[in-house]
Amino acid sequence: MPILRLVSRPNSRNEYDAVMAKMDIDHQHPLGLIMHGASETDGMLQIAQVWDSEEYARDFERDTLEPTLRSLDLQPEGTVTMVELHHLVTP
Repeated sequence: MPILRLVSRPNSRNEYDAVMAKMDIDHQHPLGLIMHGASETDGMLQIAQVWDSEEYARDFERDTLEPTLRSLDLQPEGTVTMVELHHLVTP
């Protein structure tokens, strides 16, 4: 079942851009990722993702995101909320 993953992290836009450049998810899409969006509000990154399943999201975090954050000396701090979606429409 698809899930919505909401993340709030105390990182700057520049730090986010460095992580995105290193992972290159714009061109190397993680398995199970349906949608990714991010913004910065009051010094906090707000990230919304939709995944095919919670397992895909957790695999990405463990195998890709956390090693990338560590390689850039960034801590995986923040809050992560996952919500099972009852209904999802994609064009």
